[in-house]
Amino acid sequence: MVTDKNVAYLGVIDPDHIPGDMDEIKAAGCTSITLTVNEMDWWYYRTARKAAVKEARERGIKVYLDFHGFGIFASPIPSAVYPMYNPDKTQVFTDGRRTEKACPNDAGFETWFKDIAKQVIEEFRPDGIFWDEPAFSPCDTYPKAWACFCKNCQEKFKSAFGKPMPKELTDEVQKFRQDSLLEFLTRLLKFGKEAGGKTSILCMMPWSRGTNSNRGWYGILDWEPFIQIPEMDVFATDPYWIHGGGWNYFTDNTREAVELCGKYKKPCQLWVQAVWIKPGKEPEVKRTILEAAKMGADMIAVWSYKAEPGAHVLDFGGDHKLVWQMVKDAFAQI
Repeated sequence: MVTDKNVAYLGVIDPDHIPGDMDEIKAAGCTSITLTVNEMDWWYYRTARKAAVKEARERGIKVYLDFHGFGIFASPIPSAVYPMYNPDKTQVFTDGRRTEKACPNDAGFETWFKDIAKQVIEEFRPDGIFWDEPAFSPCDTYPKAWACFCKNCQEKFKSAFGKPMPKELTDEVQKFRQDSLLEFLTRLLKFGKEAGGKTSILCMMPWSRGTNSNRGWYGILDWEPFIQIPEMDVFATDPYWIHGGGWNYFTDNTREAVELCGKYKKPCQLWVQAVWIKPGKEPEVKRTILEAAKMGADMIAVWSYKAEPGAHVLDFGGDHKLVWQMVKDAFAQI
């Protein structure tokens, strides 16, 4: 049974537009929103974000706060603040190129982020935190090159394995990358609870299960240890397939997520894309939502509100209004 229907809400900077949006979201059957707060929102558009929280709450809509960027989380643009002031601390590929993401093994970054996150949580008092796709930077030549090969990672690897960190993607390196993310997130989710973040939703990257699997590309080999984090209340993943991943990409990831969540008696949130939709593919949004419910997802979320019509990089030519109608039709059936 689907217990929560969610849509991501982002980008609106005029508070006068927000009440109408929340009326539409409520009418669509949504019981919660994932409110993105990126660095620009926090330092420039805080008033609009607070208005979104207020208007959602007045309509009985829960608010899950998404740290969208801030160095290591998902974001459509580089998370520039920490890297801008600490360009020598970002993740490094083994071919020497620096990335635009902070490293989970950088203690300075963790301290910086926790300080900011505490302020954000106290300011907005959300119903929960959505930890959005924390990961190592994916490399375009993976597995030939990968992240992270920074000084902190090399020192930590040597301490753990008693030898220098190789540039080859060995089994030990794979384990180290996953363990680094797991340790970082275990500390972070515990911090989020202590800071008043309430429900903790962890969204991890999906991967293909076929012969050309990209398993480990983001540093994640296995979801199960992350689902076992004590402070993790809801496990989420986002197997977007409509723009080219293939139906099996969606069903394989959904099946594993639902099964693992069932094993540990934790809810599973499944994300469905409403962006990157090509003409004629709009009905696939409805089909995917209904299938997610059929496969046992406890919570279903859509990225994003009204198919994000103002974002040209997410526009593959589909009809935004029809996509949103497909979302509403599907939500009415589950």
